[in-house]
Amino acid sequence: MNEQILSIIITFIGSSINSISQAVQKIGLDTRRLNKNRGWAIWLLGSCLMAATPFIFMYATSLGGVSLVGAMSGTGLAALILFSHYVMKEEITVNELAGVILILGASVLIGVFSRGEAIESFINLPLLFFYLAAAVIVYAVLILISFKADKMTGIVLGGFAGSLAGFITLFQKVTTSNPLNSPSVFSNPFLYVWIIIGAVAFIVLQFSYTKGRAIRIIPFFAANSIVIPVIGGVVCFKESLNFFQWLGIFLIITGVYIKNTGKERA
Repeated sequence: MNEQILSIIITFIGSSINSISQAVQKIGLDTRRLNKNRGWAIWLLGSCLMAATPFIFMYATSLGGVSLVGAMSGTGLAALILFSHYVMKEEITVNELAGVILILGASVLIGVFSRGEAIESFINLPLLFFYLAAAVIVYAVLILISFKADKMTGIVLGGFAGSLAGFITLFQKVTTSNPLNSPSVFSNPFLYVWIIIGAVAFIVLQFSYTKGRAIRIIPFFAANSIVIPVIGGVVCFKESLNFFQWLGIFLIITGVYIKNTGKERA
């Protein structure tokens, strides 16, 4: 099987598990109010599922370009919609459904037209760290602003967690590329960089669940986790994007906007 196709399949599986694990965590946090032990057990199950997904994505990244993996990470939204509706019993509005379908379609568009072209072993590490710092600063400002509009706090925090998740993909590519020629993956310092970033993303995401509905937070998480590595792949790894892939990024942003317009329900 073509490595790029295999990378797409693995990313789809990992993304589906990741999206469902986030919803399971949300169920656990909600259940905790009625049954503390049961709630923590459900939350732990979701957390274990989530902890496994970065390693699935790292394997996918080792097979395909980081832009490809980042773009296809949004495909798990399909599993989220079904899980939220049939398991969490959350009503899905027309706007939410249309937005998620647009995000999902855009993710597939980017993946289908991905050529996976990149300059072999090219990694601009200083630019990658600058990119990370810039994203953190921007979201720090947005979080401070969102505290004045409480309904937006969960969405902004979810977006921040998603952006950090996107950087996990980028640093996983650095890890598998092994620019420092580390003798093993465990001696590679970039392994611990993305693990630390993942831990911070995990904490931020848990806090976001206390500020809003999973069906609204997770797509923001997903959109950021898609856009960040796609742009990072182009800028920091010199991977190429064609017209259809840039169109896909635009459609993702549009889908997020459409999905979050309309009346908010409690």
